[in-house]
Amino acid sequence: MRTRWFNASLCLFVVGLSAILGTPALAQDKTPSVLERVQRVDDPELGELIRVAMEKRKGANIQETLEVMRKITLSYSQIRLLDQQVQEVSRKIDATTGPAEIRYELLLAKAELEAKLMKEMADLREVMGIVPQYPLVEKPLSVLNAWLHFQVLDKGVCVLDTLKPFGTYWGGWRFNSVGLLSRQDALDYIRQRVKDKQSLPIRIQIDHTVAMTKAAQELRTSVISVLGETHSAMEAEVDLKTLDWVGSGVTTFYLRDGVARTLYAAPVSRPDGGPDPLDTGVVEPNDIDQHIQWHLQMPGNVPLTFRVEYDKASSALADQIAREAEAVARRLNMAELVTVEKVEVNPIPEDTFRGRWQALGRGEIQSIDVYPDGVGIVTMGQRSPLAGAGEAVTCPWLLTTDEIILDPKEKVAGGHRYVFRGNLDDTGNLVVYRGMIYPQGDFHISYAQPTILEKVR
Repeated sequence: MRTRWFNASLCLFVVGLSAILGTPALAQDKTPSVLERVQRVDDPELGELIRVAMEKRKGANIQETLEVMRKITLSYSQIRLLDQQVQEVSRKIDATTGPAEIRYELLLAKAELEAKLMKEMADLREVMGIVPQYPLVEKPLSVLNAWLHFQVLDKGVCVLDTLKPFGTYWGGWRFNSVGLLSRQDALDYIRQRVKDKQSLPIRIQIDHTVAMTKAAQELRTSVISVLGETHSAMEAEVDLKTLDWVGSGVTTFYLRDGVARTLYAAPVSRPDGGPDPLDTGVVEPNDIDQHIQWHLQMPGNVPLTFRVEYDKASSALADQIAREAEAVARRLNMAELVTVEKVEVNPIPEDTFRGRWQALGRGEIQSIDVYPDGVGIVTMGQRSPLAGAGEAVTCPWLLTTDEIILDPKEKVAGGHRYVFRGNLDDTGNLVVYRGMIYPQGDFHISYAQPTILEKVR
């Protein structure tokens, strides 16, 4: 058996070497002299390998240059030889009809040749300083042609297709909504997209809460399988993203005297691409659908309840917002993920919040002045992360139905855009918390110790 294997290997070596170097006896008349062959590289592929390697070694001396060229030439010739040998063994395996042990010996020979081939490729990469492309590697935004967000939910997968230009700032993202799909339909959607070469390279981001981690990991495995099946893994990346900055699941519109207001974590791009961003404050009647669209198309925001708090003077506007929320949800194929509730309230009058409020103790805030023109002045205390003690910070304010929101706007601490939320306790004092607005549009307390202020004028 060993003799047969040695003879077969020797034959393969000769065949492969002949294929690479040609048969000198038959081509003796046309073969250039050895000197001519040493002085130039006629093989275009070998020449390109040398060129790429030397571009990275522009300061190399002659000895270093010759050494690199020698290593590349040897590796290249070995790789070509091994390629030929693997092909020949594969041909023999396909043609073998003899005993099983012969086929086994050939399969073993192929495995050994492929192992040698991988080593030669690794050596050549090292000499050339090349980090090869490999599947599912992260790609810069500048080269992406598609960026899909897949949010894993109990009811299925919510799919958003990011619009160009892509950016890292979440507030600048805009989307086309594919909507709520079953898991299988979501995989079919990927299969369809990657078949379109204009969608490649592609990023598939799987967003999930902690509770849905296992389901997200299973979906990622299935997505990778689809990418392998469609031979698109080299031009794709699949990311898992835990959603830890979402909210309570409620977006509230606050309606007083026929005017709606709502809250945002920061200024965000309009879904229609218009020039004026959406931000905390008044909701213009013609922009209601834009606000609803944005909240539904922010990754991680669904499922979502739109809560409409309104007074008697705002009942018609409350009906309009409720209708538009339901209509937009249907249009975005998210109706199963949206709930709308209307709540009639008796708002606290604006005059109750106006005036000067003085802190009862030492804390983050010394005093707050609420002026009629929508501007407030917050004088900071010693414990404030926003400014030094005694510094006055201008904070535009707005009313919900029973609270006041004071927003320092440009004041950012530790990367966070804080706001102050104040409500009245049973004694009429103003209880103020510092916190952040989350993407769903609700307030989250960041510092649990509130400042208690009494009205002094």
